[in-house]
Amino acid sequence: MRGRNDERHVRARRSGGFTLVELMLTVTMLSIVMYLTMESVNRQQKTSIVTDQVVEVQNNVRAVAALIEREARMAGFMVPDAAGACGADNTTAPDELWISEIEMIVPDDERAGDLGARLASSQPWNNADGTYNMDSTTMDLDEDGVFFYDNDGNGTNEADFRVGGGFIVADMANPARGVGCGVVLSVNASQLQLDLQQGQLATFVSSSMAPQEIVIVPAAHYSINTTGGTTELLRNGDLLAKGVEDFQVSWFFDVDDDGVIDPGDERGITAATQYDPASIIHTNDVLKEIRYSIVVRTRATDVDFSGGAFLNFENRVAVVGNDNFRRRVIAGRVRPRNMGQTGSI
Repeated sequence: MRGRNDERHVRARRSGGFTLVELMLTVTMLSIVMYLTMESVNRQQKTSIVTDQVVEVQNNVRAVAALIEREARMAGFMVPDAAGACGADNTTAPDELWISEIEMIVPDDERAGDLGARLASSQPWNNADGTYNMDSTTMDLDEDGVFFYDNDGNGTNEADFRVGGGFIVADMANPARGVGCGVVLSVNASQLQLDLQQGQLATFVSSSMAPQEIVIVPAAHYSINTTGGTTELLRNGDLLAKGVEDFQVSWFFDVDDDGVIDPGDERGITAATQYDPASIIHTNDVLKEIRYSIVVRTRATDVDFSGGAFLNFENRVAVVGNDNFRRRVIAGRVRPRNMGQTGSI
């Protein structure tokens, strides 16, 4: 009888469910498993986001680099050497680059390599912002009767200069006067309103210089917009890529034309050797190479990333500290095919 009672008692206990201790242990173990699972999911999600952002910036920088390399390689195509390239060299901000555009140039039988709009003889170039009267017969750069840009939106292309696009100005007859560059504000069949942003032409001296021939050519203007905390690379004012934090350019000249870049021929690689487009020593007819670096950063910070330091290249003044951004950089060197070889194709 006693054995039967014990058996009934055990069955009663089993049918009564878990004890409090057993329940607490189960809940604790389940909580640990859920925590570890959620932690793993969060980590995987974060890793996926970081990976996506890194891939995004890498794709951006590759695409941008390919475009800059292509246009820099073609700089000076069918235009005077002096008007082939220009730039702004900054040590505490991103650099800017102007490269002569090729889209509106269809050379056909042109072989002189001197295409460009000519300043009217009645108005001198004065190194200032303003409206300049042009020789209207040269505003059609390739002289094919077809213009490239519709600046007033009426459906008819009326100019080979784009409003908001870049320009480069030089004296084709006296290239050692330097070069200037900026942005086109307005254009019609015989006038250009210009915003000169960098460089200038040295004073014309009639007793020692050839009769001046001022040439203005359309240019692709690369710059970085940092307004409002954004980091965008612009081409002629249009958004090219987001997340581009810095753009640095250096210039290499062969002044004595011996095939060697001698000490002192480099510009933009140190603060003491800043590139100056107005220089009468380093001119585009001896420009042999352009080197650039593009720094791209992720859209968001990663609090677990401790290597988020600003990447300093060329003559950029060093910026120290960790801001938790992940960055990627691509550097390239381009030898312009048409600089120093007037008329080459």
